[in-house]
Amino acid sequence: MSTIPELYNEKCHCAGCSQNDLGYSFVARRTAQRHNKRARLNAIRCERDMSTQRNMMEVDDEPILTHQPGTLKELYTQTNSPVWEGASMSDTEDVSVTNDAISNGDNDDNPFATPDMPQNPVHRFIATFVVMFASHYVVDKGAVVLIEFINKLLTIYQQDFQLPLSLPGLQRMTGFSAMTKGIKKFVVCQDCHKVYEESASVPSHCDFVKLGARSSCNCQLTKTSASGALVAKRSYLYQSVLHRLGYLDLVRGTIIDPMHNLFLGTPKRLMDRWIKDEDIQDGDFAAMQKTAETMIVPGGYTSLNSKIGKQFSYMKADEWKSWVLIYSPVLLKDVLAKDRFENWINFVDACRLLIKPTITFDEVNTAHQFLQTFCTRCDELYNAEILTCNMHLHLHLRDTIRDFGPVYGYWLFGFERFNGLLKNLKTNRKIGFEETFMKKFIEDVHKDDLVNSFLQSTCQTSAFPLLTKLTSSFTPATIPSIRQRTFRIQSFVEASEDPNVLVKGNEPLPPSAFPLSLKSATTMSDIHYVHLLQYYKVAYNNEQLVHFQQASESSYFVDNTITLLKYINIFGQVYKGKGESGSRGSLVQAKFIGSTGEHIIAYTGQIQYIFTHSFTPPPTSSSLTPLLRTHRRPTQLLHNSQHTFAFIKWYTPENDKSREYEHVETCFPTFSPDDFQCVLPVHRIMLEVATAEHTTRRKVKKMLVIPLPKKQYI
Repeated sequence: MSTIPELYNEKCHCAGCSQNDLGYSFVARRTAQRHNKRARLNAIRCERDMSTQRNMMEVDDEPILTHQPGTLKELYTQTNSPVWEGASMSDTEDVSVTNDAISNGDNDDNPFATPDMPQNPVHRFIATFVVMFASHYVVDKGAVVLIEFINKLLTIYQQDFQLPLSLPGLQRMTGFSAMTKGIKKFVVCQDCHKVYEESASVPSHCDFVKLGARSSCNCQLTKTSASGALVAKRSYLYQSVLHRLGYLDLVRGTIIDPMHNLFLGTPKRLMDRWIKDEDIQDGDFAAMQKTAETMIVPGGYTSLNSKIGKQFSYMKADEWKSWVLIYSPVLLKDVLAKDRFENWINFVDACRLLIKPTITFDEVNTAHQFLQTFCTRCDELYNAEILTCNMHLHLHLRDTIRDFGPVYGYWLFGFERFNGLLKNLKTNRKIGFEETFMKKFIEDVHKDDLVNSFLQSTCQTSAFPLLTKLTSSFTPATIPSIRQRTFRIQSFVEASEDPNVLVKGNEPLPPSAFPLSLKSATTMSDIHYVHLLQYYKVAYNNEQLVHFQQASESSYFVDNTITLLKYINIFGQVYKGKGESGSRGSLVQAKFIGSTGEHIIAYTGQIQYIFTHSFTPPPTSSSLTPLLRTHRRPTQLLHNSQHTFAFIKWYTPENDKSREYEHVETCFPTFSPDDFQCVLPVHRIMLEVATAEHTTRRKVKKMLVIPLPKKQYI
């Protein structure tokens, strides 16, 4: 029979301690006094609130929020109507939901349907908004304060509805907790791999009896125990049951991590070798660091601010990746011997192909040939000691990508960033970090579904813009006013690769671009507007278009009102204007047809700003003819008036092919004169580039351009 320690000999009957079969809990004397004091304060506060409410009712009997019968239901169907305007939350007769089954939580198709959700649509909106806002922005203590504030407002406005006083209670009421109720934590034996549910009683040692064994596994179920390491070594001697499966190739089924294989192995080993052979000396590191400080690196790549001058000490995978793809082709040109530099470029070319999110089989084969040449030449240029097992695995990357797809699906960059996040997070000791992280992940995934569930149950489209701010990427499934035009990925890719494809700027954008990060509308500068007008004349082959200042003379004019964008996301590649990010994300390339019409040239430029512009061309005789036969209105049904452009200043090109081998281009650091080709549809942006300042022996300043792999997360 267990006894209560003398320290815990006071019975506490407060709300928190009475939630058991006995109706009380044994606590310390001071704890009981503190609980009783808190209960008295809560009672006084509740009585004061009731008194305040009675005084308000005596002063003014009229409800603060009123509406005429029948008007509230109309407000709920208007997209742009405020949620609160003209609505009384106390009157539920006039706000009945069209689908009673959903309102009562009886719809089996709705995973968030709960019987505790109020039927009043405004109350449902309040509960949904608070639970999502608390999940996105505040911690538990802040959520309690927010709930108390909302309940206070509901009391002041004489509503018969109150939110639960705790965040878990609010999550249960809204169905938010249903997202993660199936998550469980398990303990796994390191030897036989038997799984124990942590909520159940977990033995201290594994009790699983293997086939043919006379005793149980008896492995200690403690991660930090000393015997755990011994068990790991012992289990290595056993042959896995998987080896008996004739159709399973464990060698082929093992994935080679490209992050460690490409960036944390070979670059560091070769750098150590170059330093040992004195190919790179202390003065070279200082010179390379000086050049590196002039380089502009796009977003998504790590800048090497001081690591080069410190001889690459404590480099991480992200930094080695930037070194391989951006810095090394520029900085090693005048440092390494020609044969060693050219062999290094074989490795760089292979990495440029292999790290692409979307890759073809031909590109995989080409990268394999680069790696094969690189390894063969390493044996010739150095000695056999330079060849490691890691370099041998370079030649197996082709099979890994063929079997498992592009490297973005399994390389460990995501886990490296996750480990960095782990160091900065304070985890819950009771739940454990793994369970906390999994719950947060699943909640973020299903927030869109929760918003859709709310819209389906209330038809409250006016709440749509506010709720979408609490989700990461919301795709409306119930808003009929949002139309999605047909998007063809092949046509979009061809527009950026082939300048012969006619692109006007109003073609469909990829789903990743939405919602557009629109800023406020503004007027285009008079200097740039002239180029926009000329662009429309050329794109639509119509010289009848006139300046907006001549709008009184002709109805066929181009407006000078534009809407700026903070950025645009095209298949995961984010492009920004110069003013939004300095220069990172604004340096791009696009293809144009040469002056002779025979060659295609890639021009480098800097995005000044990204904008949308509405324009509808006048109908032409050629477009009227087929439409008149079908008795339809011309232009309006077929034309999308919204165009999306980037205003780009193009650098002056130079016909210098001296660095073509390492895929480094050369141009002058000055801009060419502006013309209508500065107005570029975003569909035609080919890729991002990095740049570096360069001064020739004749003291001529030039700019080196390093085209980077095009990111397309399709």
